[in-house]
Amino acid sequence: MVGGLLTFLRQTLIELGNLLSNLLPPRYFSWQTVIYMSLFSWLMSLLARLLATTAFTIGLLATISWICLAIGVGWALESNKARLFGIPIAPWVSGAILCLFLFGSWGGRWLQPALVAWPLVSFAVIAVPNLLSWDFSLKNPPPAVRQQLALLFCLSLLFSSWFQFYFRIQTWVRNYPSLVADSVENSAFVYRIPGQTIALPAGVTHLTIAEELLREQVDNKPWPSVERWLLNLDGQRQVMRQRVRSQTGRTTSLEDSLWQLDFQPLSNGDGYTLKLWAIWSGPAASPSGYYLEKTCLLMPVNRGGLLPENSPAGYSTTQWASLTCDLETPRLAGHPRGVGARGQV
Repeated sequence: MVGGLLTFLRQTLIELGNLLSNLLPPRYFSWQTVIYMSLFSWLMSLLARLLATTAFTIGLLATISWICLAIGVGWALESNKARLFGIPIAPWVSGAILCLFLFGSWGGRWLQPALVAWPLVSFAVIAVPNLLSWDFSLKNPPPAVRQQLALLFCLSLLFSSWFQFYFRIQTWVRNYPSLVADSVENSAFVYRIPGQTIALPAGVTHLTIAEELLREQVDNKPWPSVERWLLNLDGQRQVMRQRVRSQTGRTTSLEDSLWQLDFQPLSNGDGYTLKLWAIWSGPAASPSGYYLEKTCLLMPVNRGGLLPENSPAGYSTTQWASLTCDLETPRLAGHPRGVGARGQV
């Protein structure tokens, strides 16, 4: 038993010795030393924070820690020939660490500027050792290296522009959901993922508000008063558009001003068919634009049943208006007849 215990202790000491030999840097000037400097600076900044020292001291120690971490990790990856599809990843990882340090403390939407700057920061990680020496004097790299740096700089600008363009498209889509609700099959930049939920355009909200106003004005009202209401179409359009502006003004949708609201009654015999239109005046897949349409049926009906007490004369023969509207709001190309091509509310 004693022999087995001694063997176990000897094996444990050997493994600890191997672990220490792997942790200790083989020489002073190595990537392990730089990473240990990063860890030491981070611990010192934490200690300075606990001792409530000045913000400058804490920030300086944290900055040294991040810089040493970026240099040490990049150095380690390059020493071990880390490659992805034959491309060195050391400068890109170091650039990502520096961007995380530079923009991560901003809070809020820091990921967007970090991704946009990442290719350029990664290029700087590659270019600075080739252009500056340790004493900060300028170096004159060979023509082949200069050509490689110029090509890499152009590629970094291209990647940064792609990231910026992606965020710009996302901003447009968030502020103007009707752009995505339109057809994007012929777009070279926007792709709709199958099964993706599409936000309803603001025109649907406008048509819903217009329907509510119609119900207040004509539904369950005496038919003669409804016909008088229809005689003043221009005035009713202004009232309807003012109601839409007052209710949509509570939201922050930027595309509300790009929708024009209009309606037109069409006689169908005894009653009317009301066509409610929300016309999109912004950019569209079709050169002629498009509009949303909601169809409502306004018909006179006779009230049956018992008459209320003290009802006025002629109450039983008075016709009343009944309004029914479709739930669907189909999207139609072009513009309704009699409506300006690019008018706005």
